[in-house]
Amino acid sequence: MRVQLQTSESQSRTRRGTMLTVIAVLLVGMSGLVLALFHVTRSSGSAQRRDRENTHALYVAGAGLSKAVFSLQSGHSGALGAADAPVTLDQSRYYVRQEDLTSDILRLTATGIDDRAVARQELVLRRVPTTVWRYGAFGREFLHMRSNARVDSYDSELGTYTAQAVNGSGSMQHGRSNGDVGSNGDIGLDQNAKVWGRAMPGPHHINTILGNAFVTGSTSPAPELIEMPTVSVPTYPNQGALTVSNATTIPAGDRTYTNLTVNGNQTLTITGPANVVISNLMVSQNSQIRIDATNGDVQLWVLDNFELQQNAQIAPTDLKSRHLRLNLLSDNVINPELNVRLDTVSFESNSKFYGTILAPSAAIVINSNFELFGSIMARSIDLRSNARFHFDEALLRVNGAGNPTFETISWREVPYAP
Repeated sequence: MRVQLQTSESQSRTRRGTMLTVIAVLLVGMSGLVLALFHVTRSSGSAQRRDRENTHALYVAGAGLSKAVFSLQSGHSGALGAADAPVTLDQSRYYVRQEDLTSDILRLTATGIDDRAVARQELVLRRVPTTVWRYGAFGREFLHMRSNARVDSYDSELGTYTAQAVNGSGSMQHGRSNGDVGSNGDIGLDQNAKVWGRAMPGPHHINTILGNAFVTGSTSPAPELIEMPTVSVPTYPNQGALTVSNATTIPAGDRTYTNLTVNGNQTLTITGPANVVISNLMVSQNSQIRIDATNGDVQLWVLDNFELQQNAQIAPTDLKSRHLRLNLLSDNVINPELNVRLDTVSFESNSKFYGTILAPSAAIVINSNFELFGSIMARSIDLRSNARFHFDEALLRVNGAGNPTFETISWREVPYAP
């Protein structure tokens, strides 16, 4: 009996030991699972935190770009903060750098910082000036450049064109490369024609570039039609006709002439500020009209015939195109429905013009070796061989109606490098 009891107790202890061993093993296993789950949860939490910080850093960089664009549109710089002095946004930070790639293209690089995460974004923009004077030459119906016709640019606020035309030599000599040409219709370049800038035909229109003619910038069509400015003619006291047979000065003020003729080898000086309306204007061979803009600019309206004969010149005394605007009301295009006498519009060989020309109803033919410094807009433009146009980039700034707008060229995320 005693032996049976001892055996029973021994078996009971063995079962209890086995159970304790199993329980211990289970507890160790559960502890391992809990520890593994803790590590997984902790790792997942760290990854989620890193993802959250990275995403937030991207958002902060994007917010910096938005703020920089707003600053540009307000007429200020797009550069905000600096690496060692970032702008604070809630509990994050950012800074934006601005680089001017050309006179009208710039790059903004924004860096967003959130805790330990850093992200960077890049935005490339093109300035779209509010002024109409953004082309070296713009022909509403078409623009045609014949053999060796050339268009480039310079900035009259930086000095003369000659001082800036230091690139290339011979027929390749040029100044800066923002001499854009444009049209609401087609653009054609004959052999050896050269554009140091963009050639932008109208929407759904084309560029025809023959042989070794070239355009250094974009040849893509413009996204929308360019609206030609309208010309309103003011009314001033009529001074009758004026013929300049010796050195003559017109004083500052507003006036009208029926006919104004500058005889050969003579000089007419117009003192600004002045507005002058002229029925017919002839600048004879080897003569010149000088614009004295010391005290103000000069604007001319020519209602009918305009002739700038060979070796003649119209220019401000300081050669800055912003001081002179010529409005041509001339209509020299045949309308089959009307029987009228056509106006004469003549830009002859070896002559020069410094200023802006607006001729919404005239088909302009620029003869060989003519040189324009400034900008021209007309119904159509045909540049004959060796005609040279030099767009004055200063017009983008001084004749604007307000701050420029901006169009996006590209956007991308870029790797961060301290």
